[in-house]
Amino acid sequence: MKGFVHSADPLTREEWETMNNAVRRIGNSSISRRFIESTSELGAGVQTAPTKSLVGITEGRKGLIGDDGSTVTAAMTSAGIIPILHKDFILHWRDIEQSRLTHQGVPLAKAAAAAASCARTEERLVLFGDKEMRYEGLMNVEGRCTLTSLRWDRAGDAFENFGKAARLLMSRGHGGPYAALVPPKVYADMHRIIDDSSLPEIAYVRELITAGVFTSPLMKSESGLVVSTGRQNMEMVVAVDTSAAFLGSKQMNLPFRVFKAVYLRILRSDAICTF
Repeated sequence: MKGFVHSADPLTREEWETMNNAVRRIGNSSISRRFIESTSELGAGVQTAPTKSLVGITEGRKGLIGDDGSTVTAAMTSAGIIPILHKDFILHWRDIEQSRLTHQGVPLAKAAAAAASCARTEERLVLFGDKEMRYEGLMNVEGRCTLTSLRWDRAGDAFENFGKAARLLMSRGHGGPYAALVPPKVYADMHRIIDDSSLPEIAYVRELITAGVFTSPLMKSESGLVVSTGRQNMEMVVAVDTSAAFLGSKQMNLPFRVFKAVYLRILRSDAICTF
């Protein structure tokens, strides 16, 4: 006789590995992770992320013996609590029993949906921060570069606008490589063919924005950003990477939590240009 699922051992080791592999792949699929470097997994006990922000760096000095005291110093040191992002889901005990009887593997649809929700929450936190926690994101961090009154409706506008952003970042001492994030409409429009050319506009843009041109539905119309990539400018602090945890059986069903603990550390805000 087939036994029921026991709360002390809800999933087999193979089922746990299958679920965790799926939630980690989906939960870490936020667009920002494609151009922001991440730390290794530091551990759940790491609860704060110290940040030394550098702003107002001046030009290097020159002299015959190099003793004029030109020094780069940290303008501000802070420590942010690494937030936990999570989403719960429940597996019905009979669904697990059915998957075992039919050898179809543990049901993953709910786990995948929870992981995707965590990825969107991370994306929003990275881009816009959180007012209640007083966290700044890429789009609103103090000290960033900004461009206004840009046009995007004509072929060639995107390349011109990204050129302006790149020149502005270069003037602040950031030589790239650059990555860009734009709303879906701007991204789609960049695939139009440039006049007197056989190539779409995005082909020219990618020659300038070499770290990648990405799109996110979280971006408002005709808004976006260009960043000079690299850990020296910003990084994702990962205390706990996307994982699934069993919360204890409830009325024979099995509640789980998909969670992660991550924090965006911005070291040089002037390496970001928003528009």
